Parts: sequence; C-alpha cells; structure tokens
Amino acid sequence: MNRALSVVPVRRQLTNGLSVHIFPESQFHHTFMSCTVPYGSIHDSGLPGRAHFLEHMMFANPDQQPVKPIFHALGASTSALTRYDVTTYQMACTGELEKSIDLFMRMLASPYFTPTHIEEERAAIVQELSMFADQPSWQSLQQLTRMMYGEQHPIALDVAGTRDSVHLITSDLLYEAYNTHYVTSQMSVSVIGPVDTENIIDILEQFPARGECGAADKYALKFHPATALEHNKQRYVEIEMGLPLPLIRLGFRADTCMSLTEQVACMIGIEALLGDTSDFQANGLKSGFLHSGGTWDHYYRKEFAFSTMCSYSSDPVSLYNELEDICEDIQTGTFTPVRMEYARMRWLSKYYTSWDSLKQRCMHISEHDVIGLDYTELGAIARSLTEEDISRAITKIAVPPRLHMVVIR
Repeated sequence: MNRALSVVPVRRQLTNGLSVHIFPESQFHHTFMSCTVPYGSIHDSGLPGRAHFLEHMMFANPDQQPVKPIFHALGASTSALTRYDVTTYQMACTGELEKSIDLFMRMLASPYFTPTHIEEERAAIVQELSMFADQPSWQSLQQLTRMMYGEQHPIALDVAGTRDSVHLITSDLLYEAYNTHYVTSQMSVSVIGPVDTENIIDILEQFPARGECGAADKYALKFHPATALEHNKQRYVEIEMGLPLPLIRLGFRADTCMSLTEQVACMIGIEALLGDTSDFQANGLKSGFLHSGGTWDHYYRKEFAFSTMCSYSSDPVSLYNELEDICEDIQTGTFTPVRMEYARMRWLSKYYTSWDSLKQRCMHISEHDVIGLDYTELGAIARSLTEEDISRAITKIAVPPRLHMVVIR
C-alpha cells in the first residue's frame, strides 16, 4: 500500500465468490459502491453490442417499476458503463445504505427481460448510436483502433454495436450472456464511505453464487490472432465531417500483457515526451500546430494496449511529421525527454486526485481487480521507477510504426 494513502482497504473473498474491497472512511458523508463484471464489447465480436445492451437491461425490475426512482426514494442513485473488456455498475448513497446495497445487489442477481423493456432499450440504443455517429472525437477513436488492430479485431467494433446487430438481440441472447459472463467468482465489488465493514460484508454475502470459474471460456474472443492482431498498414487518415478546425487523435499501439510496472513507466514516459508538461505540446501551442493541449488516455489490457490523445490542429500534416521526427530521434538517442521528474509528479497528482473521488476510486479498484491488477500499487510503482526505466519504456513504445493519427476535418 502507498504510504500516501491513509486508509488500507479491507479485502475479502466471500463464500459466494465475490472479491470485495472496502474502504471505511468516516470523514465522508456519502457511500459509493462499484461492481465490475469481466464482460465487455470485445467478448461479443459475433454479435456486437450485446454486453452494452445487457447493461441497459439490468436496470429492469421484476415488479415492472422503474428501478431508478426506487433508488432515489432511498437516497441513492445508480449508473453503469460498458467498456471494451468490462461492465461496471455504480451506486452513490446518502440515505438508507443497507436497503440501497441490498436493492443494488438484487438488481444484479435478478435479470428481468420483457419484450416491452427490450424494445424500449433497443430504441434508446439506436438513438445513442446516432448521437455517437455525430461526435468527431468518438469517430476518431473508432478509426484509430481500426488502424491499430485491423477491421477484424473486436476492439474495432463500436461498444454499443451497430443498428443491425442491436436489432438481432433477443431476450434469450441476453439471458445467455448473463448466465455465461456474470459469474460471481469473477466479479469484484468496492465500497468506500462511512461504513461498518462487517455489516457490508454480511449484506454482500447474501448475493447468490452464480456460475463457475471458467464458464465464459467457451465465449472467448472469436477472432484468429494471426489475422486480427495484424494492424492496418495505414498510419495517417483524414475524414471529412465539416469541422471549422481539424480535430486530431493520435496514439501508439503498445505491447499487450505488460506488467503493472511497465504500464506505469509507459504512461509517465508519454507524459514526459508528449504530455501537457512536454516541450512537444508547448512548442505545438506556440507554433499553432496544436490549438489545445491534450490529455493522454491509456488502455493496457491483455487483449489490446494503446495510448491516445485528442486535440485540435490547424496543420495536422506538419504535426504528424514532427511526431515522426521525435520518434526517430528517440530511437537514435538524439532526443531525450526533459523534466522527467516533473512528468512523474504530474502523473502522480492525477493518480492521487482519482483517490479523492469516491466514484473514480471505486471504479478503478473493481475494474483493475477483475483483470488481475491492483490499482492501489500504482503510486508506489511510479515513485520507484528510475529515469532509465521510464526511458526504456518510452523508447519501446515511441516507434514510428506504432504511431497512428486520425484527422477529422
């Protein structure tokens, strides 16, 4: 545990299989809870959008009452999101905590799909797809993943699926997905707030054990690694959407199955080389190549790994050429990122800021847990890295063939 973190989580593997992390922190006035399932869009390459559709449907209630008003009456609110490889359900509560947690877990344990609910959500998701189709930043991310991994890799598909795939989803397919992937022993719960640890554990122990470890193996990624993992040869693509100023999204495809130490070193290295503290962004803003500083996001998983940044540029071609030059100089040893320590401190400040947000901390803890990583270790790892460790990582990732850039005009 990091010395900067004052509260050590209580970690338990419950008799029903749930992995639980509880942070009893009396100084807070509300409690936040997160439950993550290791099931996301990449697990549904045969029928894109099923994981996302299932997430929407889990808020249906057997008594046919909308579940969110019930939470509101208890002084709680809920939300959820589907990512590439996980689905996370979240709850915040300032009211009747025990009843809220009980309702939250019963909701996850009792899928209820009626034709009426399915058609309502189908219409909502089709509308959602239309909205995302008009968002340049989202379209640039979709194009970037296709360039990095090719059209056949499931990460290249929209998390919400397509209009055609959404219309193929039935209640039987949703129940099949739930029974296959919502396996208790593979799920993780995190709770933070002014709570009594043993009381919370007693409530969570009531969650019925479901499935068995390995039940989702038969639904492993349905793509052939030899073809799907061979990335597209395109490294620079422009798309016309009628923007007054070109939006740019650039990124590096990283190695999969990196250790947590390698991941942190890559994130800090990119911050030093191209982040908002770097000479690259300072010079880009000064020269006009960049019209706003961009924050880097990192997705490092065993099935895919990449870092990406979104910004605006009046001269994307010159910007891309400069990026290529920086990558080549990194490889020849003629360019070294400056202010490495400052980049480390900037990264650490963002990391510890996420701990101040109960929502962010809960989400990161449970999502890292289900993919076999420990989010609480990142700060200590970042402080232990040497400049040589970080330089080695950035030299490995900042290679011209790994660089891709999408321009939305």
